[in-house]
Amino acid sequence: MRVIAAHENLDLDALGSMVLAGRLFSGVLALVGGLEGPLKALLPLLEDRLDLVPAGEIPLEEVREVVLVDNARPERIGPLKALVGRVPFLVFDHHPPSPGDVPAVGGKVAPVGATVSLLVPLLKERGLPLTPLEATLAYAGLWEDTGGFSFPSTTKEDLEAALFLLERGAEPYRVRDWVRPGVGEEARGVFLKLLKNAQVVERRGFRLLLARAQEEGYVPALAPLAHLLLDLYEADGVLLVLRLGRETLLIARSKERLDVARWLAPLGGGGHPRAAFARVRKGVRRAVQALVESLPAHLAPEPTLAERMTAPVETLSPTTVREALRVLEERGYGAMPVVEPLPGGVRVLGIARRRDLRKAVRLGLEDHPVEGFLARAVILPPNLPLSQVEPHLKEGGGRVLVGERVGEGWRLLGIFTRTDLYRKTQEGEKPVGQRIWEALPEGARRVLSALKEAFPKGVYLVGGAVRDALLGRFGPDLDLVLEPGVRALEVARFLVGRFGGSFGHHYAFGTARVRLPFGLTVDLAESREEVYPYPGALPQVRPAPIAKDLERRDYTVNALALALDTLELLDPYGGLKDLEARLLRPLHPLSFVEDPSRIVRGARLAARLGFRFAEEALRHLPPALLPEVLAQASQSRLRDELFLTLEEETFYPALRLLEELSALRALYGLRLPSEEAFRPLPPDAPMEARLLLLLYHQEDPLAKAEALGVPKRLREALALLLKGEWREEEREALAQEPLRLAFLALFPEKEAWLRERRRVLRGRDLLALGLSPGPRVGEILRRVAEARARGEVRTFEEEMALARKLMGDGTLSPPE
Repeated sequence: MRVIAAHENLDLDALGSMVLAGRLFSGVLALVGGLEGPLKALLPLLEDRLDLVPAGEIPLEEVREVVLVDNARPERIGPLKALVGRVPFLVFDHHPPSPGDVPAVGGKVAPVGATVSLLVPLLKERGLPLTPLEATLAYAGLWEDTGGFSFPSTTKEDLEAALFLLERGAEPYRVRDWVRPGVGEEARGVFLKLLKNAQVVERRGFRLLLARAQEEGYVPALAPLAHLLLDLYEADGVLLVLRLGRETLLIARSKERLDVARWLAPLGGGGHPRAAFARVRKGVRRAVQALVESLPAHLAPEPTLAERMTAPVETLSPTTVREALRVLEERGYGAMPVVEPLPGGVRVLGIARRRDLRKAVRLGLEDHPVEGFLARAVILPPNLPLSQVEPHLKEGGGRVLVGERVGEGWRLLGIFTRTDLYRKTQEGEKPVGQRIWEALPEGARRVLSALKEAFPKGVYLVGGAVRDALLGRFGPDLDLVLEPGVRALEVARFLVGRFGGSFGHHYAFGTARVRLPFGLTVDLAESREEVYPYPGALPQVRPAPIAKDLERRDYTVNALALALDTLELLDPYGGLKDLEARLLRPLHPLSFVEDPSRIVRGARLAARLGFRFAEEALRHLPPALLPEVLAQASQSRLRDELFLTLEEETFYPALRLLEELSALRALYGLRLPSEEAFRPLPPDAPMEARLLLLLYHQEDPLAKAEALGVPKRLREALALLLKGEWREEEREALAQEPLRLAFLALFPEKEAWLRERRRVLRGRDLLALGLSPGPRVGEILRRVAEARARGEVRTFEEEMALARKLMGDGTLSPPE
């Protein structure tokens, strides 16, 4: 069972994100704790449309994966906290990561305005539909968390998500009613008290509004009051101190410079840089005083004129009004300073403004010297904080010059206008290696940090993990390459000793696979080079440095490696450039000839990531599909690649691409059925069900299955599907997953017939679970049969779950 959850006090962004995650990952939507603000009134109206299950009613022993949205803190997920470290967690969150977060193995954590904006690109990529209600709920979460796209945390990703949701039928008029239901009577009373007790505290040019209020008990929907006060007082930040019964709630908001989540962190607060809260039970006065005293230490440096000015500044020499106006209009400027040269600098005569010069021309004064029509020039030092510029802008008519004194004159550095107040400086882009590191899920970073300490040199993150981090995608697998001197067995033992779990080691190949208890799989391979003795052959390998290891990759976007010690990205084949262009380019012209299975991997990647084959890759395909090349190709490798493709949610677009490339028939002798043949299958149908349907629609299904090397049990299942009639004893086999799914997709009219004889729990099933032969087998079968008769278990899967519980809870009578 997969569970999709958020946090207690569910808000609209959390609910909207859960709805989108439900489309992306089929699972149970879990309600943790209560509801926030407008959801209290809204959710009862939607109960028949949204299937939310209280988290306390979910059997934790059946949960195999958790998708967590709008939250990464384990203390905010109620009973689901017991699953942390036991099952994989995918986390999608727009709050910044912090110590103690869930050790996620996938998802995305990024600084956008709303979590909804992290899920929308995945919906686009997979082409998944949304109902108007789902789109509206997601849009409401987006609107609420970005303040109608007005909060400083709003990004272009939020606006792009909004457009996507509007195109899918989101109804903004409903959203306004949901998000802004009005301030209730209780909240209005609190607002008046906050106004009465408000004071402005200024530190280092930052205006903080500090407001207090007290009520006897909890009052809902108080957070919007912070924004009202922030705008009313034109403050840079606000801290509400709300005494509600026995506890005090601190609500903080800021426009810029102050990261309120970090500011409140010493009090156990949470949130994101522009909105955070904390609860305090004792020592409230001291806590608030400590926050005010620590405010300067948490403020980002105030921008200065030098950071925001336009530079260099162009100047005019003394000339006529006509000539000065011509230059201004030609260059598109509203004004320019007029200067005379001095040793080492200039004398500033004033500012020539276009509107003044045009008026002079209308008065017939175009041939007069421009000096007679100049406005006052205000010159300020470059290190002046922006908070002190406003009065000088009024003096300078909306602009000031920035300069330094040089003798009797000035060295002009730039010009600053009122519009520059709203222009943000561009932060230097972080090195690509650092961006990859920060993009990795929390669980992956924990594992890699431990490896950096234990193995300072020679460990590289490679391939898909690097590629997907750059694309903002994550999976539960890490691929690591170990240079000579670091052994896979040694690293595997270290990881299991540090985090728990288990590993398997292949000494001959120098590889190991580590399965960690929180769902992350780490594949280890000692770096090597490959030599292909003939086309399609399995490669011969020998130890080699990382550069040689990257040579054996399939595509440039997979030939990327991140050195853990320096966070330097190795990109010897231009993979970054191809990644930006979303191109699949083989490393060399004979790549497909050496290993035709790379064609299938490419189609799989293209379908999953929205990539396309580079032109040169298309030119390299025909030689690889020649019969004499395929005759020598590894059939097991080709079969495995087909099976991996059928495990993907985007398996059909991948197969369609292979057919368009004439590769599906050349590699497998298969033709592609229509997409309708697979539509009856659920999105999470197992690979075997898809394979059975694919084979069923071939000209000679059993022969094709034999040629592909399909396992015997699946060939037997295919033979059953091909029968026109079924004996009673064969119904049980048809009722087993995944054969049942394939059967019902082919013969939906026989669902009732099949249900009459569903599979029931047998002794061999208990033995397969690890139960030893003996009286306990009969006892469990009896207890399950009684539950079946009472209607407490209705499917074979439910019977298996009950059997596992009976095996493990100690309620059975001891064997005689």
